[in-house]
Amino acid sequence: MNQNSDKMMDIKNIVLRFGGVVAIQNISFDIFKGEIRAIIGPNGAGKSSMLNVINGFYHPQEGEVWFRGQKRKSMKPYQIAHQGIARTFQNIALFKGMTALDNIMTGRFTHMKKKYLFSNDLGKVELRKKNMKIGK
Repeated sequence: MNQNSDKMMDIKNIVLRFGGVVAIQNISFDIFKGEIRAIIGPNGAGKSSMLNVINGFYHPQEGEVWFRGQKRKSMKPYQIAHQGIARTFQNIALFKGMTALDNIMTGRFTHMKKKYLFSNDLGKVELRKKNMKIGK
């Protein structure tokens, strides 16, 4: 169906334990370009844990995560975001005083060509590498 060059992600034999509790036991799957996958199961099945392995928040005791043909290593959150991998949390932890769109755009910031964020309350916010300027 799909060629190996179209493989975006390859999850290989993931095992994740928390002390004596096995959250994920020997899970493998792949995702090809253009596919949409879902992780389903009852409460406590390890769905969120699997997503946390994919996004690098958890590090499995066994197995590998490959993304675009490269084995994923331990990375900082901003490095993972630059790859286009992100997650949202089940609790609603929005930034106070910002609209839902402003919160979404904050997550999109690393992929924007012009580094501007807009907010109704603050006016235009320009972020630079070494400092931050706020102006209207």
